[in-house]
Amino acid sequence: MSVNRKYFIFILLFFAAYCFFLSWSFLFQNVDDAYISYRYGKNLMNGEGLVYNPGEYVEGYTNFLWTLITAPFTKVQAVDVSILSSSLGLILSMANILLVALISRQFSSSAAKYLKYLVLLPALFLALDDSIAFWAIGGMEFPMYTLFILGIIYNYFRINESPRHLYYMIAFLMLCTLTRPEGNMIFAITFVHLVLFRKKINNFTKVIITIIISYTLFCTAYYGFKYLFYGQLIPNTFYAKGVTDFRMNLVLGAKYLALCTGTRIYIFVFILFIPFKEAFRESRLSYLIGFSLVYVTYLVLVGGDWMIANRFFVPVLPILYILSVIGFLNFVSKVRDYYKDEKKALKTARITAVTVSILLFISTLGFLEYRQLIIKDNNAKYEMQWSMFGKWLKMNVEPETIIAVGPAGKIPYYSELYTIDMWGLNNEYISKTDSKRLQAGHKKFDFEYVLSLNPMFIIGYAGFTDDDMAPRYEKFNAPEDEYKCYDVVFRLKEQFRNEK
Repeated sequence: MSVNRKYFIFILLFFAAYCFFLSWSFLFQNVDDAYISYRYGKNLMNGEGLVYNPGEYVEGYTNFLWTLITAPFTKVQAVDVSILSSSLGLILSMANILLVALISRQFSSSAAKYLKYLVLLPALFLALDDSIAFWAIGGMEFPMYTLFILGIIYNYFRINESPRHLYYMIAFLMLCTLTRPEGNMIFAITFVHLVLFRKKINNFTKVIITIIISYTLFCTAYYGFKYLFYGQLIPNTFYAKGVTDFRMNLVLGAKYLALCTGTRIYIFVFILFIPFKEAFRESRLSYLIGFSLVYVTYLVLVGGDWMIANRFFVPVLPILYILSVIGFLNFVSKVRDYYKDEKKALKTARITAVTVSILLFISTLGFLEYRQLIIKDNNAKYEMQWSMFGKWLKMNVEPETIIAVGPAGKIPYYSELYTIDMWGLNNEYISKTDSKRLQAGHKKFDFEYVLSLNPMFIIGYAGFTDDDMAPRYEKFNAPEDEYKCYDVVFRLKEQFRNEK
């Protein structure tokens, strides 16, 4: 067994142990947002269709393929859906680490003496990054989405070697779009790059025609289904999150970018050592640079994300780490040229690699995600009790009961009750109102509208305070400690419960 393979196996084993530690810290559950998709999947498996509330055709998810894949998990009685989804996410994330190493090897000709660093460092950075580990077990689509992006890159880089790489690339482009709406942007990036570097593509005309026809037929079928089923092509989440509020988004997006890059700046700084004039003339390197620029710009323009674990940044992190290591090796070569000493250059490389790896692990685990989510905010217990309160509702209230929620995942999933999503992701009326506050993903609400629907329970604050609550409601919680909700709960007073 080669030294590189031994190191790589160690990286994978460490990553698996790290993910298990985070999952244990999070009480072996997924984040609340994952359960929005699970609720759609449960209704699908129950014959109600891909809907949040039976009879309401609103597309309140942005991960169509992940929702379909995890739907059967909701019918497994012996194991909770969170365990199965986390296990799948871990496997996919380990595959991503492998793919990053394979993609890195595509640049080996320019760094033959330092191949070990080129292949192992990007994979190691992924394994040490808390955001990658957290979303591996978070229950959402990001490990799979990242896998499809890396699959596109790997096969694009080998498109001249065999026709199968063209077909694999097209398949990954389709899967990417099925997983998240940004897949269309990734298709555009790849298509434009193909055209710009057409002289380096064998049988370019055949390749481009195959891609256009295949993707057009795919989009016709996919978006045709969405229009026929939901009555619109754009997900309801697009409106609920206020994607078109560009001024607000620039402020939020810039803050999000600073947060995501700031804890990794000691690695990303090496990207500056890439010789960009030559890089933009080279097909593979220019694709990674162009992809990163467009994707990061997009994240800023849509306002980033409200979740602290950098979930929207996760799909582009592998590419940024590859670029950082390429820049790092250029830095090492400059050290070698300066000292005219290969041994000093290698020693510098080893010390720098160890230092930035330790910094990455400490900063993302100790100073950002883990400290905030697990220690400071105690999110794990909040999330667990949302599940428990949802189960209490399932056991103790009538199936016709209407609830309104801020946390729109676990409580609706376990209670199986008709639910008003107070942030509008799964509510068409609220999603079309004006943005009312500066917070990514939670800009829109309409409490007067929620009250007009007279829900039996209102759970969690969503744009209102206690002073805004109607007198017909009182604070409530489950009588049993096991099922008590840590979030605020209001219930209609008894004399108002039969009013229509």
